[in-house]
This record gives sequence, C-alpha cells and structure tokens, in this order.
Amino acid sequence: MPTMQEAIKRLRWNKRQHVAVAIWCEDDVLERAKFKGINCDREEAAEILDEIDRKQDCELGITWDTIDCYLIELRDARQE
Repeated sequence: MPTMQEAIKRLRWNKRQHVAVAIWCEDDVLERAKFKGINCDREEAAEILDEIDRKQDCELGITWDTIDCYLIELRDARQE
C-alpha cells in the first residue's frame, strides 16, 4: 500500500480530475483490533492494509467488515 506521500504524488498527475478517495491507516486497523479484542501490532496492521490493497474488490470497497475479516485471519493463524 502506498504511503500518504506516494498517494499524493500519484494523485497530482492531473489536478483537474475529481476523485473519490477513502483512506484507511494503521491506526484504524489497530483501533479496530483493540475493539475486537485481537492483538495486533503496527507491522501487522501495515501488512493487513497491504493485503487489503492488493485484493480489494471495487464493487465492495473497503469496510470495517473487510478489516474485521483480516483481523480474524490474523487471530486464527496465531491459534494454529
């Protein structure tokens, strides 16, 4: 997943275009993990965001449910 700086650079190519952008960050993943009672560190949160970015479905978007699924996968992988 690009950093904010990389995303801004990518968006600057044509300033006349209107865009819709949803931004999710590591803190979002960490707060959701805490809410769900799942241990997650910053590196794992970044990995989750990278995976979401690679696999996102343009028809479904990225939602709390998306993040929840990846957090549950993280939790379950630890239990194996």
